[in-house]
Amino acid sequence: MGSIFLNDIRMTLRQKSTYGALMAYLGIGFWVGYKLNISVGDNLAINAPYSVGFMIGLMSLTIILMATVLAFSVLFKEADANFGLIVFSTPVRKRGFALMRFCSFFVLTLLSFFILTVAYVIGLHAQSSGQMNIGFHLWHYLYPFALFGITNTLLVCGILFFVAQKFQNKLLVAVTGLLLYIVYMVSMVFTNAPFMAQSLPQSLMAQRISALVDVFGLSAYFFEAKDLTLAQRNLGVVPFSNSLLVNRWGIAILSFGMLYWGIRAFSFLPIYKNNVKRKTIPLQLEHAHIPFIAADTWFHPNTKWQAIVSFIKIDMIYLFKSIALVAVSVLLLFYVGMEMYGDIDMGIRMPQLYASSGLLAQTINSIFYFIGALVMVYFVNDIYWRSNASGFSIIQDTTYYAKEKWLGHVGSIVILVSYLTGLMILEALVFQILFRFFVVDWQAYFGVVIFNTLPLLLFSFFLLLVNSITQKKSLALGISILVFLVFASPISKSLINNPVLRFLSGYNGPYSDFLGYGPYLSSFLWRLAFGFSLVTALFLIYHGARSQGRKAINLLGVMACMSLGTISGFRFLDGYKKRDKDVEITERADYEKTYRSYQNSPQPTISDVTARIDLYPESLAYHIKGNYVVKNKQIRSIDSILLNIPEDFELVSLVYQHKNERHEVGTHISEIHLNEGLSPQDSATLAFELRYQWKPINGHESFNAILKNGSFMRISRFFPTFGYDETREISDLELRKKQRLGETTLLSPLEAQRIKVDDFINLSLQISTPEDQVAIGTGELIRRWKNEERNYFEYRATAIPFRFAVASAAYATKEVDHNGIAIRVHYNPIRGHNVDHLIANARLALDYCIKNFGPYPFGSVTFAEVSAFTKGFAGTAYPAVIYMTENMTFNANIATEQNQDVVNELAGHEVAHFWWGTNQIDPDYREGHAMLTESLAMYTEMMLYKQMHGKAKMMERVAIHQQIYDAEKGFHEESSLLKASTENLHMAYSKGTVVFVELSELIGEQQLNLALKIFLEKHGHPSAKPISTDLLHEILGVSDKKLHRKILDLFEEKNISLSSSDTHDGKCKIGSSLHLASI
Repeated sequence: MGSIFLNDIRMTLRQKSTYGALMAYLGIGFWVGYKLNISVGDNLAINAPYSVGFMIGLMSLTIILMATVLAFSVLFKEADANFGLIVFSTPVRKRGFALMRFCSFFVLTLLSFFILTVAYVIGLHAQSSGQMNIGFHLWHYLYPFALFGITNTLLVCGILFFVAQKFQNKLLVAVTGLLLYIVYMVSMVFTNAPFMAQSLPQSLMAQRISALVDVFGLSAYFFEAKDLTLAQRNLGVVPFSNSLLVNRWGIAILSFGMLYWGIRAFSFLPIYKNNVKRKTIPLQLEHAHIPFIAADTWFHPNTKWQAIVSFIKIDMIYLFKSIALVAVSVLLLFYVGMEMYGDIDMGIRMPQLYASSGLLAQTINSIFYFIGALVMVYFVNDIYWRSNASGFSIIQDTTYYAKEKWLGHVGSIVILVSYLTGLMILEALVFQILFRFFVVDWQAYFGVVIFNTLPLLLFSFFLLLVNSITQKKSLALGISILVFLVFASPISKSLINNPVLRFLSGYNGPYSDFLGYGPYLSSFLWRLAFGFSLVTALFLIYHGARSQGRKAINLLGVMACMSLGTISGFRFLDGYKKRDKDVEITERADYEKTYRSYQNSPQPTISDVTARIDLYPESLAYHIKGNYVVKNKQIRSIDSILLNIPEDFELVSLVYQHKNERHEVGTHISEIHLNEGLSPQDSATLAFELRYQWKPINGHESFNAILKNGSFMRISRFFPTFGYDETREISDLELRKKQRLGETTLLSPLEAQRIKVDDFINLSLQISTPEDQVAIGTGELIRRWKNEERNYFEYRATAIPFRFAVASAAYATKEVDHNGIAIRVHYNPIRGHNVDHLIANARLALDYCIKNFGPYPFGSVTFAEVSAFTKGFAGTAYPAVIYMTENMTFNANIATEQNQDVVNELAGHEVAHFWWGTNQIDPDYREGHAMLTESLAMYTEMMLYKQMHGKAKMMERVAIHQQIYDAEKGFHEESSLLKASTENLHMAYSKGTVVFVELSELIGEQQLNLALKIFLEKHGHPSAKPISTDLLHEILGVSDKKLHRKILDLFEEKNISLSSSDTHDGKCKIGSSLHLASI
């Protein structure tokens, strides 16, 4: 039997396609290690045992593709050559033959993955941009290779071997491979993966179940590693115990079971589908004398169309009667349905969302194209080569309309892709009905057709051309898979720089009820036009080269396609700005080398900002005319000034004026050397004019999204700034060494000396927008008017940080008065969900904060909804204004039983920022600043949640933050909450929540609120900016001295956890227990 094994290996290694595949695996593995290494923690090395295991586990998904491709050539070898009956006639034992066949299949697949892994290791150690541990430890690579590589190869090969022998159907083998991938993706929804845990944490029970049943073992890997410290992840492998041990042994047993059943199902004989008993009719010879008559041929467009339709019918009968299409349909419905449910349900942290058409269309757009393209790779190959495989092509090619067969394939492809798209849209409509959301947005589903159906058709037509040119079916399939990986998979962005050449990729962008898909829809259509023109031209060139007549018509067609492609390509690339990473690194390094001296040089402080902002949403543009009053608040004179303006803005003018000295600036980064220095307490002015416009080809900035409807800009980020900009520094240590840069600028330590500088400003904004929109600025609305079909709004705020924003949309508005404070909500008129509940919670939050912390500094609170094109926050607070994204606050179905009241959470959190983080408490930017803003806002949020829903419900929310903190702490250096910063937000948000809630239980909510009130009175503006120990001092001041040690331990403790117990009345009591450590 060994000769069978060796023959399979030898024959496979002799094929040129095998070496092509191995070279592809080498290239992909090296590229993954060199460019795509994922850092799952700031202080976790990319070659740490945990990181290596994580990456090899992810790469083990490629085993599905490797094994599926090899199965076609290895497992169906005898069937393809009609050699099965000959082998059957030999004395070869069936089970021995099947076992050796599986062994060769397994070894070849494992060899492919081994080459991929070796290339990954080489690429990992060849790169120099990531944080690396010193030395090379072979065990750190062999362990995950055995854990994931060998076990998962055994599983995939066992399952595919069983399916191949049981059903003897290549398409069903391909569908089974797709099923394995879908099972993995579904299991990852319920795991504790580092890239999912922070956003959508699942319950521990769901994680434990996923760890046991995940066939690829990654869920068990993450679950077993969840309690490891950063040092343990950096230095040692994840222990092979508990859930990981059970999972891997269970999968191995399952694999051997599939092998056993596959061997039992093995047969040299083909499976006959129709086992109907036929009656034997004796053959009788009769001599009939029928004269031959010459028949007139009748060929015209109608018969040509009938021939094409007949080809389409043949393909459709074959496809829609096959079990493979049924299986693909069920798998697609299951997978996309699970994703739809996940996007609606949102896990234990987020609330259930309304099943809107836009939400479900986004789910389809993010998933369907990739799976659909993979399915079409096989379907196109199968229907094109079906007549050749059956031997019927010899007869078929002799017919007059044989050359129209490819048009029949085109028609069948159109029907198949339309059928799959229809399934997705139908499933979305069913979800809308099941979740009782009966408003259908056909614009969203129209986008599904544009972003999925059309590119899938284009991709399929290109594959049809590939199959037409290629001489062999297996070679055509291999090239088709390569085309899929290069052009249609997510890695196309890394392989193809010019975006117009990525015309075979889909769309995974936003959708908003404000403006639909925005300008991305028309841009995508221009690229599709380019793609269809190019593929059609290639078809015409190929067809013209094979046919003798109509050369002129083919030439005209090619020229027309090239002309259309050129026009559409240029329209798509209009305004394209190529981003070169190397050039960007060099520019940032040059900036640091040239201007870092200004880091310790005194610079003017902005005291007054007056600006006129004209918004032009139709053109995706806005115009700024502004004026600063700047003041030298240092103790020494300022002789030179450094000015920074974002490169994406057009600088129209910028003028610095001090007495009789005037400087005009024409570059985005400029030094101004003053003839007469700016003396202490002396003032100057800076007048500037800027323009901004973005193009869909370059994408929009999430915080600078000027849109047709639903715009939002953190516009203060794009105003001129003084001094050295630390955010331009290169953070990667290896790149800094290459550029010969020193140490990066670090956040000031908690113990650093305090420097009192009053950098608050007085703000006056005049905003104009189209007459159908309302502009929402920062501060209080002073007046509004209309002029020349434009609406004008004036906003003012005094003594606020240099932080302001602008939004504009066609809003509906609801306003109420609450104890002299106007509460306004501006929202999308087509969706008024939760507006009343938002106002009720705003009342509750204002009352609580005013009662416990002090007076509200403004006369109004404005809530403004912004489009889903803005991401990065659910809500963000500015003086007197809170901006909220549509996908969370206004689309949350809070009426569902046991659903999270996200409106209460967001309203409480953002209103709390009017006391903690806008213009009252503005902490010194050093270690611990995030605790004084986000931790205090989280505490206020929890107290308001308790006031509305009770303590038990509130503690359930705290338990979720405990889980988030536990999931994150293993990827970061643990530190005191007193040093929480924006670099470790899980400390400020999640640990801060647990600590302050526990603190309120320890000393009492009223005592803690008293400490916060005293802290605000002492350290609110215009007092010196506070630091975290100032708050700790006030907390200790109002608490019993016996509790001081416990209070200090709360802030300093590195391991804090909640515990729950059942009371005698059956209710769940959730408290906290601390693992105390000395300070």
